[in-house]
Amino acid sequence: MNTRLITCIIIAGSFLLLSAGLVFSPSPTIIPEFEKKIENHYSRYPQQKVYLHLDKLSYQAGEKIWYKAYLLDARTHMPDTISKNLLVEIVNSYGTMTLIQLAKLEKGSAKGDFHLPDTMREGLYQIRAYTNWMRNSGSEYFFKRNFNIWNPGNYINLYRDDKLASKKQKRKSNKKARKLDLQFFPEGGYLVDGITSTVGIKSANELGLGLPVSGSVFDKKNNLVARFQSSDLGMGTISFTPEAGMKYKAEIDLENGKTLRFNLPEVQTSGYHLHLIQNAREGIKLSIGSTFENPAVFIACHIRGKLLFTSEVSIGKDGVILDIPTTEFPSGILHITLFDSKREPRCERLAFIHSDDIINLSVRTDKQEYQKMGKVELTLVARNASGQPVEGEFSLSVSDRNLENNAADFQTDIISNLLLSSDIGGRIEKPDFYFKDQEKETLQALDFLMLTQGWRRFNWEDIMNENTKAINYPIQNGILVRGTITKTLFDRPLKNVPVTLTVLSEFNDVFITRTDSRGQYEFELPDYEDTIQVEITARRLNGKKNLVIYIEDSDLEKPDEIFSTYSSEMAIRGTNTLKPLYEPEVDSMQPKTEGIYSTPDYVLYVDENMQTYSSVFDMMQGRIPGVVVNGNDVQIRGPSSFYGSTQPLYLIDNVPTDAGAVASLNPADIERIEVLKGPSAAIYGVRGANGVIAIFTKRGRYIIRGKLTFEMLGYHRPLEFYSPTYGTDFDDLIEDNRSSLYWSPSVKTDSHGKAIIRFYNSEKASTYYIVAEGLSPNGELGRTENSYLVK
Repeated sequence: MNTRLITCIIIAGSFLLLSAGLVFSPSPTIIPEFEKKIENHYSRYPQQKVYLHLDKLSYQAGEKIWYKAYLLDARTHMPDTISKNLLVEIVNSYGTMTLIQLAKLEKGSAKGDFHLPDTMREGLYQIRAYTNWMRNSGSEYFFKRNFNIWNPGNYINLYRDDKLASKKQKRKSNKKARKLDLQFFPEGGYLVDGITSTVGIKSANELGLGLPVSGSVFDKKNNLVARFQSSDLGMGTISFTPEAGMKYKAEIDLENGKTLRFNLPEVQTSGYHLHLIQNAREGIKLSIGSTFENPAVFIACHIRGKLLFTSEVSIGKDGVILDIPTTEFPSGILHITLFDSKREPRCERLAFIHSDDIINLSVRTDKQEYQKMGKVELTLVARNASGQPVEGEFSLSVSDRNLENNAADFQTDIISNLLLSSDIGGRIEKPDFYFKDQEKETLQALDFLMLTQGWRRFNWEDIMNENTKAINYPIQNGILVRGTITKTLFDRPLKNVPVTLTVLSEFNDVFITRTDSRGQYEFELPDYEDTIQVEITARRLNGKKNLVIYIEDSDLEKPDEIFSTYSSEMAIRGTNTLKPLYEPEVDSMQPKTEGIYSTPDYVLYVDENMQTYSSVFDMMQGRIPGVVVNGNDVQIRGPSSFYGSTQPLYLIDNVPTDAGAVASLNPADIERIEVLKGPSAAIYGVRGANGVIAIFTKRGRYIIRGKLTFEMLGYHRPLEFYSPTYGTDFDDLIEDNRSSLYWSPSVKTDSHGKAIIRFYNSEKASTYYIVAEGLSPNGELGRTENSYLVK
């Protein structure tokens, strides 16, 4: 089939300019109430974005991390007010949570700080932030930022196991860095027979770093079809006319003499084609083609789920050209979709829109150079594209950058995060690069990115069919304690049971309620701060306490392991000292759940390193002598059963259960696992013939007695950043080696768009960097950076 010539130019319908600045064609007939379906979806499932501004890029153990959290509506970038709770976590490179806070959101923002212990292990860490509601969409929607913590002198406190773990992770990182993958992304989604296609290419390793490559594309007859050369970030394009039934492959030659081959997507015998001809300031020009005869299609364009343009188009035999005016569109990723007459999405294309809605933010210093401990005055100025002053709220940091930053490859600022990386899938290398200017080279690189990344905020099937999504994590607007009370046997719920919750420590506040018809209770607590000790007690109406108290305790999202893009430079530090065996502390004031037997044959105490396993069975594997674990099947060597089964008897807090119940347990809730075999298990009779696995939970020692004691997070109590004042006779008595000179989570510009900031330098001679970022009341984003020298 010959390449189709595009000769017909169509400018879609009469456009209606709404007061909100959105452009639409007349109401579509192919997809009735299209806009209403989108709005209904977002009203039922509102989406949020989180961004954290940190005071520094890298940290030394013993320092503080200061942060400002912005929680925004994902569509408008206006402050989000539906959630009050924000979880902020610091995760180490092994995927283990190290520090956690519950930040209290007020009008869509929160401030906080983490103290990094001076014994903190050196390495790559990640700070994560998310609301409970965001968990319904998955952890890929969380805010995540990798950063370094440096503590080279702490290696003497590391054990041999720590050193071996570092070596293992370095090997993994190096392996991922060496593995190259080449992917192909036909524009619009498909290669279609006879239609000249632009194909995006992306070459990257498993760490997400782009690798520059060059190569050729051949058909199955080994005829040369096209040559390609990627950018330094591993992206580029090729163009050719595919044929149905023909297979295509790409070849790249490596420096070591090896040749790698990759298959291109299969060619469709029929279909649609969408090609972006131009993305200019005034609008976008699209080429639309099809192998079908005069099909009617529907074009829809949105940015962050706000429908901005729709048009019905009839495609002639030579295709059509569609002009889409974008002067009234906001900045962000424009998602263009072609629907066929059956309302099926057939082609998609992303394009980035640069608009005039970014705040022109600047910060001026009163001098170019300063003395140690000298006074600094900054002027922050915020104006819109028309030069008018902007009243907004910004966070501002002043710090040096003397610590090495090995995590810069994927670090974002407020603009690149909220306009780019939060709306498309996959990792984006050097995201700030795409916003440094609007030169031809930068815009081309940004369009390469649009070709090779995918929209991720929703899929059209959910919108069109109005599918119902499972909501497992409700919106949280305070400190709630929920749970269920059941009978000791068979877990049957107990209704109308009096339940008392006592907040211990210095509070001793008491709250009383009763269970409902389903045995459930709920307490809404005041805004307690820091970690609080909670005790729940209950008794049946006859006064007995033979009941079980459960709390609704949704597990925190398990972090992923973090791999360094600088793996070859990772220093392996540690000693050859063996790690001492874990011996849990025994609280003599607390009762301890014991088995009805005397002494078990083996006890496995669960420490924090074992809590990261996915199941109790994985945690047991290889750790208990004489116990063989294969999936959820456990065999204790020695005993045998008259009934043919080799499964042991399972007990959870002395209550008989089965392997399924054990598999459902969260390893983080386990205190210890005791194993009985042979004569030790005889007390259980025939049921214990294959041995006994007795699992004791951290809360199990209380639930049978009608009392449950646990700790829970209250809201983090943020500290105030200390900024000293100098200019007295006592300055020489003060030793000041601060690397963060100033931090404020809230700097407000006045009606003239200005704010004045004053502070003093430390005794460190260095270059200091000023970073200010934030937003206006209507969701416009702004960021600026400057620096000055202290001699």
